[in-house]
This record gives sequence, structure tokens and C-alpha cells, in this order.
Amino acid sequence: MQQERQDPIPLRADAQRNREQIIQAARAEFLRVGMDVPMEEVARAAGVGIATLYRRFPDRSELIKAVSLDNMRRVVALARRLEQDEPDPATALRALLRSVNDVYLSIVMTAVSAHAREALKDTPEIDEQRLEVLTVLSRLLRRAQDQGAIRPDIGAGDLILVLAATSRLMPITDDDLGGTVFERLFALTMDAFRPAPASPLPGRPVEYSDVEHLRQAGGLAIFGR
Repeated sequence: MQQERQDPIPLRADAQRNREQIIQAARAEFLRVGMDVPMEEVARAAGVGIATLYRRFPDRSELIKAVSLDNMRRVVALARRLEQDEPDPATALRALLRSVNDVYLSIVMTAVSAHAREALKDTPEIDEQRLEVLTVLSRLLRRAQDQGAIRPDIGAGDLILVLAATSRLMPITDDDLGGTVFERLFALTMDAFRPAPASPLPGRPVEYSDVEHLRQAGGLAIFGR
């Protein structure tokens, strides 16, 4: 019993450090390669042994959950801060959408990746935080539309699908080209949301429930695994 009381303090610090390193590395590798990246590559990128990785995360599903929850907490914190501190809803909406460059896995991959959805289906905390982000996103969108800053014929689902497409096309390179390409795609995307000049869109605004319907029907396979 004495041994159990002495060991936890240094072990907890080491475990927490290893856990954070693994989550950061997994986030980068999921973005670079996809959800099916070999666990050995994640361990190598994190600077830990494969045994350490499996001790912290026994299988891929647990790692996906940890990365997604960490990502989602970041997005929730950003969404709350923007809605509270930024008086211009269009500016707040743009900043929230812009964060896709760093944390898009939270709101995109978990929405369109069957692998991720399977891993996260019994994770209520992630569902709750995703719903909070989508709620804030929808409020900002409506406010910006009411002010005439965003075209009125789009819904939150349109934004999610555009984010998915833009992020999926974002190149990962060791130079500045990937970042430049993303910035150009993002700028073009934001211009498409402006109210004028704008061509009328066919059909009705796409909501997040429509994204879910498409995913369940297998209509989002283009976005990856």
C-alpha cells in the first residue's frame, strides 16, 4: 500500500505529458494521413514507444475519442469567446470557420467519417459539445444574415459541407504552399457566402440534419474514411 501512495504523483505527471504528446501527434497524423494512419506512426511522431501509446489508448477508437474530445473542447471555447466578445456576427462567423485550419477534425471528420462516427457513437460529451458548436454557428449565421452580411439562402449544413470540402482539399506540405492554397480556398469560400453578387442557389438551405442524412445514406464517401 505504501508503494501505491508514493508512485502516483510522478507517474501522473509522466502519463499526462505522454498523453498530451500522443494526442497532439495523432491530431497532426489524422490530418496528414487520415483516421487509418498506423498506430506506430502516431507513436513515432509523439516520441513515445508503441507500448506507451497502447497503455494510454488501448485501441484506435479510444485514440479517436481522445483527439476528438480535445479538439471539440477547443472549438467550444473558441465559439463561446467569439459569440461573447465579437460584436459583429459576420466577423465572428468568419473567425470560427477560419479555425477549421487547426481543429476541423472536430466538426468535419466526426460529421462525415464513418470510422470516426463509429468510434464516437457512445461518447455523449462529444455529441453535446458538437451540438453547442453547431448551435453557436447557427446563431451567428442567422445574425449575420439578418444584418445582410451573409446571403440568406444558406443554412448551417451548407457551411459544414463547404468546410469539409475545403479542408479535404487542403494540401499538407513542408513549405508555405499548403498554407497559401488553404488561405486562397478559404477566401474564395467566404466570398461565396456574401449576399451580392450571388447567383440563386437551387433547392433549399442545407441544414446539419441533411448532412447526417447524406452521411447515413453513404452520400459523403467523397470526404474520406
